Amino acid sequence: MQEAARPVTAGTRVVAATRGWLLPYLLIAVVSLVELLASGVIVGGFLVLAPLLASRLSTRRSQVIAVGLVTLVVACALGIWTGKLVGGQLFIRLLLIALATLFALVNWGASQREQSALERAADTIRMAGSLAAGLEPEEAYDLLARSARTLFAANAAAVYRRQGEQMVTVGQARDPEVPAMPLRLPRASYPSAFMTVTRRVGVRASTEPEAPMLEARGLSNLLWLPLLDRAGEQLGTIVLAWKRDPKLSAQALEASESFASLGARAISGSERVRAQTEVLEQVQALLLTTPPAWVAGFRVGVRYQSASGLAQIGGDFYDVVELDEQGLAFILADARGKGLEASSLAAVLKGAFRSLAGEGAGPARILNRLDRLVAREGGDEDFVTALAGRLHPDGRIVLASAGHPAPLGAGPRLVQVAAPLGLGTLANESQGQLRPGDRLVCYTDGLVEARNAAGEFLDRSVFERAAAADSITAALDGLVELVDRHAGGRHDDDLALLALEYDPREGNGG
Repeated sequence: MQEAARPVTAGTRVVAATRGWLLPYLLIAVVSLVELLASGVIVGGFLVLAPLLASRLSTRRSQVIAVGLVTLVVACALGIWTGKLVGGQLFIRLLLIALATLFALVNWGASQREQSALERAADTIRMAGSLAAGLEPEEAYDLLARSARTLFAANAAAVYRRQGEQMVTVGQARDPEVPAMPLRLPRASYPSAFMTVTRRVGVRASTEPEAPMLEARGLSNLLWLPLLDRAGEQLGTIVLAWKRDPKLSAQALEASESFASLGARAISGSERVRAQTEVLEQVQALLLTTPPAWVAGFRVGVRYQSASGLAQIGGDFYDVVELDEQGLAFILADARGKGLEASSLAAVLKGAFRSLAGEGAGPARILNRLDRLVAREGGDEDFVTALAGRLHPDGRIVLASAGHPAPLGAGPRLVQVAAPLGLGTLANESQGQLRPGDRLVCYTDGLVEARNAAGEFLDRSVFERAAAADSITAALDGLVELVDRHAGGRHDDDLALLALEYDPREGNGG
């Protein structure tokens, strides 16, 4: 959205400026018309305002000079034609117009410097904001190139990312008439690009390796700005180039180094976020594998609704393991915390659950073993809530909970809810008997902790009605829709659902 808006804003500003520089000529025309038609009125003195007006509305110095010259010619012609001003009076008017034109030129220069300063400040703010906004790497590269060109009034700016013994361009910003900078900079040809200190190069130094590159693009001066991470390792470099010597002061060079430091942080931050995102997505895919729709006499269905924002994704996971002739084992758990750390812990627990279930361990024993695993592998403040169960082919059900709520629908009443995993779980088992068609829906706290704009929760009875829908698919879809509608589409936590329905008729679809 931001990128799409930039051309419109710039275009609007260009159109306004193109029309604006005509206003001084309109003033000249109006004053001339009144001076010619009103014989008893002298208004020619207002012509002195034309060059002053041009200094505020014109985009080029030549436009201000042109208005001043036209004003002088018109004032002279009006004085002679109307006879209202002759001799010394006419000379004084022309002198005032000339002085106003000189003042207008000075004012125009000050206005342009002010506008340039505002643009540079805006780009600096935009660059700093990008650090907190979490830009994609490509967006960070482009923003860095645009900002560098604007801040230092360069004719060309390019951002290069280091790849071994060469620099590869990842972002460019340049004047329309300047050809693109080289796509690759080998270290053997451009050793300055790999230096960790700022370096200036001029085209007059024909022995410099950059000289042919500059001459081919009509440029005369170049500045290398290394991009260094916090450890001092080079991430890449920024190259700034000008047609004329920018005569950078020591203060400007110091500012350029600060800008490069800010740019390096933006790049490393955006690339780190992308890398974490890719790893997190892979871990999430591992945690949320979809089980078969029918396992050992039970229909199975799952749903997962991620939190709003990748940084909020946590360690929710579920799993179903078929135990040959002994039915199936299942687990649904929620690891404390968000992001990669929580998801990594959840992945370890899922692998351990599959091993323990395959060995024939019951729900309570599984949770007690996982408790020790969390205490050993997790951090001091890490814990996991979990609900484990065993479903037998004859409909018998065994449940054990470690800080996790009982499922919706059918199932035995939990005789005890033990402490979460990692906090000293001593789980006990609850047993019951399912009849064909009985269904239970296990869930994480993204279901019951969903709030509306007023901060209100939904009552459990609302979820129970939704879980009792005609089919597993309808029940799961209804629960997800219920939460989405209540929270207005905003999800502060993951929502994982695991539904199991007793259906001993082998071969039924889910």
